Amino acid sequence: MRYTYFGCFLLSLLMAGCFSNDDDSAINYIDLQVEDVFVFDDQTEYVVGDTIFFSQKFSRYIKEEGYNELLDIFETTKDNQFAYSFNVKKFSDFSNTYVNVSIDPEYIITSGESPTDYFFYNDYVTVAKLNEAEDAYESRVGVVLQEIGSFQLDLSFVYFRNGFDYNNKESVDLDIRHRFTSPNDAYKEFEVVEQQ
Repeated sequence: MRYTYFGCFLLSLLMAGCFSNDDDSAINYIDLQVEDVFVFDDQTEYVVGDTIFFSQKFSRYIKEEGYNELLDIFETTKDNQFAYSFNVKKFSDFSNTYVNVSIDPEYIITSGESPTDYFFYNDYVTVAKLNEAEDAYESRVGVVLQEIGSFQLDLSFVYFRNGFDYNNKESVDLDIRHRFTSPNDAYKEFEVVEQQ
């Protein structure tokens, strides 16, 4: 019986060694946070064919937890853009709540290209690009409204992600979580009506 326990102990040590990280597989990961970087149009009623816009801007210098100096995310990642996603929802009488709707990409207007090599749970992916002054990452997004109803832009779960390369040990995986100081500000509700 004593040999069985000893054998199990040796086997567990061997298995632990198989799952340990070595220097070759270490990932350079940084997690940051920004607050209230989105701005919505003030308008709350649109007609079919109108475009609703929102924009965002955050500094390239962000406070990193545990450090006094601001982190220069451009110097750290060498990325001039960060991808993020958002949802568009429509009120459903059937479920008595807002539900995600799919929108043809031709009705999404962005200030930059939509990246394809990022993974997001939300439907629409766009990019925040380093501006000409090279002091902030910015974007402006529009949705061309094609049907009537009560809608909601949902920015409650936004992460800005860089183009991390898993095959490059020098690459830095940097995620910037967005947070609204007032959680209700993450949702922009609006009506779309028929043209008169």
